[in-house]
Amino acid sequence: MEWSLLVNAFIGIVAILNPIGNVPIFLEHVENDSPNVQRAVAILMALSIFIMLTLFFMFGTHILSLFGITLPAFRLAGSVIILIVGLRMLQGKSKFDPSGIETASAQGGTFSQARNRLSHILVPVAMPLFIGPGSITTVVLYAEKVTTFPMYVMMIFVIMLASAAVGVCLVISRSIFSLLGTNGTQIVIRFMGMILCAIAMQFMIDGVAQLLPGVLNANFIHGAV
Repeated sequence: MEWSLLVNAFIGIVAILNPIGNVPIFLEHVENDSPNVQRAVAILMALSIFIMLTLFFMFGTHILSLFGITLPAFRLAGSVIILIVGLRMLQGKSKFDPSGIETASAQGGTFSQARNRLSHILVPVAMPLFIGPGSITTVVLYAEKVTTFPMYVMMIFVIMLASAAVGVCLVISRSIFSLLGTNGTQIVIRFMGMILCAIAMQFMIDGVAQLLPGVLNANFIHGAV
């Protein structure tokens, strides 16, 4: 079992999902809802993220084959996308402008209100705020590294843990924002951005290693390339 790959995947997915950095944007969309509805929306959001990431993890490579895209090309393109996301986070820039989103109806029970709210914010918040080009690229590239069925199952479990981490952060989003404040949130965003930049460079090294086998130092290449 390649535990280092699993840990690397978990850190990479959580970093690019950036749950703490996206807390203010999530709160802006649910600030008019009751605490119970906010928690229900957070749970549904985490479930949606898990389903979408798992689908991309399972079928992403088949989509590449359909369009005739090679894995080294996708590695290099993906590393650039992740690098851009990381640099934007280092600069403290938001990936999404949340203005203009309408308020969900307050009719019905907690779950009904949560589903109604989620239908309004699923596309602008879940996609592309959480499920954007960077996160899609990340899970597809990690899927390419999996060589055994146990690792395949464990990677799906890692995606579930990362999605659960997002859900927990969103459930306690008001407490996180109050605890960190604006400055603390910016520090977390920049730290995660630095992690993403490093992961992007590793993907780039792996992609070049596939194109030029035997040229790069094998000690700095992750997995079989």
